Amino acid sequence: MIEIPGLFKILQQPKFRPLYNTMKNQSQIKTVSFHTLGCKLNQSETDAIAADFRRNGFELVPFRSAADLTVINTCTVTNEADSKSRQIIRNAIKASPQGRIVAMGCYAQINPEDLSSIAGIDMILGTNEKYRLLEYITQLETKVAKPLVYVNESGDIEKYRESEFISATGRTRAYLKIQEGCDYFCSYCIIPFARGKARSRQMSECLTEAKSLVDRGYRELVLTGINIGTWQDGSNKLADLLERLSIISGLDRIRISSIEPNTISDDLLQLLAERPTICLHLHIPLQSGSPAVLNRMRRKYQLAEYFELASRIGSILPDVAWGTDLIVGFPGETEAEFAETLAVVERLPFSYLHIFRYSERDGTIAAKLPNRVDFHIKKKRASILREMGAKKKHVYNRRFLNSVQPVLFEMVGKDDLVSGMTPNYIRVKMAGDESFKNTIGPVLLTQDCGNYLMGEISE
Repeated sequence: MIEIPGLFKILQQPKFRPLYNTMKNQSQIKTVSFHTLGCKLNQSETDAIAADFRRNGFELVPFRSAADLTVINTCTVTNEADSKSRQIIRNAIKASPQGRIVAMGCYAQINPEDLSSIAGIDMILGTNEKYRLLEYITQLETKVAKPLVYVNESGDIEKYRESEFISATGRTRAYLKIQEGCDYFCSYCIIPFARGKARSRQMSECLTEAKSLVDRGYRELVLTGINIGTWQDGSNKLADLLERLSIISGLDRIRISSIEPNTISDDLLQLLAERPTICLHLHIPLQSGSPAVLNRMRRKYQLAEYFELASRIGSILPDVAWGTDLIVGFPGETEAEFAETLAVVERLPFSYLHIFRYSERDGTIAAKLPNRVDFHIKKKRASILREMGAKKKHVYNRRFLNSVQPVLFEMVGKDDLVSGMTPNYIRVKMAGDESFKNTIGPVLLTQDCGNYLMGEISE
């Protein structure tokens, strides 16, 4: 094909569609496979790009199959994530040596030179450029001598890329991406450099996609982004967007993904209390219960502010499922500082914990801090917190035994039980079959089985 700037956009116009289809059918690229590393946001973005390929007539095949085009959406949150991305790329090259290989996303944004050294990569796309993949593949009709690199400086990414962004899990819920980037620059985090400045999707675009997902049969939408609490469109803030989403006909549930504590307003909490469509579930990272460690992490809140938020949540949303993230073994974390974290976690009414052992990332401030914590100490501390988290989850789940809760059924597992979630993030299983999938039913919760509750349909 002859490369013309903006060719894809021109040919997507209705009057040029027959010409585009003819050119595509003549293309050597007909089959495409995708692989995603890292976070749920990465997965949702891959889903959206893959859906775009499917809509345009390409055949999607499983990863590690021989494919004309293999696309790896990379992660760069730690040095280990970089290494894993390189390993997956080499696996893709080995599985499809005659195909074209594209590496895109966060690692591609941060270190395209590193990826360029891998023999067999044909194209490298940065954070914003990955959404133009369909346009760029016209340059991959033949194998290239060296990778084609399209990466803008992260500081130049100032505007949210407005385009259709249909992303779904393929089951009962879909991710609704509302925001991109972050301005917080925590000392351990590379994401602001990989994703650029915080920027928000227009409310009208969010509502349009939400309605489209509902029309496709999804019962629950999960709001996602890098720092969704900073979402803003003009004078509208996150609570305003939630209010508009909550009145969409046919949308049964809206779930908020991870949200920073300093971005949670009373208006937002009150909305969760008043709107049954919005799930009583908040995931609010704490990261450490030690004021000194929080300062070294350069978090945007003090411990006293987190406790003040806990008080507000307790008075407005007493039954909310409240999860958190914790990092153990941050550089310089002493036994006394870890003990402070244990005391805070014991005191706060968390319903579950996500525990991470600190892993350094080159290019961050934390990577240069002294007094590294030994691997075995980090492992022991993580184990202690996981045990505490299991107990807290057990206590929270048992509060709802013998109550009737609405469950959105997702799948039938290997145990032949149908499985689903309550609005407040409790996993429920019961006897059932495929006919339950993507339905919501009243379930009497009868038995605590550790990671989930057993139930039965209530009359």
